[in-house]
Amino acid sequence: MSKSGGVGRVFLSDLARVECLSTDRLMHKVVLPARQPNASKRLVLLVPGNPGVPGFYEPFMQRLHALGGRDCEIVGLSHTGHSLPWINDNAAFDLETQVVDKVAYVHKRIEKDPTVSLVLIGHSIGCHIALRLLDQFPTHVEKLVLIQPAVMHIRDTPRGQQMMPLFVHHQWVAYLAWPIAQLPTLVKKVLVALAVPPPEFHKAALGMCDHVVVLNCLKMAWHEMHELKDINHALVADHQHKIQFVFSQHDGWCPPAHVELLRRRYVHANHVVVSLPHAFMMAANGSDVMADLAHAWLNGTQL
Repeated sequence: MSKSGGVGRVFLSDLARVECLSTDRLMHKVVLPARQPNASKRLVLLVPGNPGVPGFYEPFMQRLHALGGRDCEIVGLSHTGHSLPWINDNAAFDLETQVVDKVAYVHKRIEKDPTVSLVLIGHSIGCHIALRLLDQFPTHVEKLVLIQPAVMHIRDTPRGQQMMPLFVHHQWVAYLAWPIAQLPTLVKKVLVALAVPPPEFHKAALGMCDHVVVLNCLKMAWHEMHELKDINHALVADHQHKIQFVFSQHDGWCPPAHVELLRRRYVHANHVVVSLPHAFMMAANGSDVMADLAHAWLNGTQL
């Protein structure tokens, strides 16, 4: 069975990971269940960057899960339209829709268990969404880990300026990806292996060989460029004791000026600098390094 221009086979395991939301949309997710589901009230939610495909974060999630003795549930949330786009009729969605759908998912979990304690882990633009969730559910959020935070004025960053022409013409660029979606699955697998060498990411990357996914990623990015202005200072100031910022030494989306501003403003937050690229999961041991930092922070220690 295939969908959306023959992207490839649809696995039953993927369909089992689909969540129905009150927004009348569907969300694809990756779930690492707790060893004893009723033993812990902690729920760890990972909000990805862009592309918002949780499969790229599975090694990070698995490492974090193992470090914690698998005592709590960890859920990686996709961005709507970035993973299995056909479950939402191959529509394209903006940044605000991604926020609304994450709020709907969290609200559903809180309705199921009002005593749940949330840990929010955001990466890149996912940090902005995590902060929006904090704003909606402040009493339920225990801690946040904001990895390479793209949370303000990203249009003015080096990477934002470099990529803006691509985002402006996102519809045309997405159409250029259409021929790739029509290739036989075997050919796409070969191309994916060449472009993304780590085999653990091949399935996630294969799912991106779809012009609808490309359109969703670029459309969301266009909205990011136009909508991210100042950080919600009052919110972060009030909750900074819950927050760990993880910066990279060289990051075109969170440049030194942003790092300095966040460190100077929020002195009661935890600040860590690592030598990893913005796509940390693609670096050797990048997922392990980030998971080790997150685990230490969540358990009250510091590496």
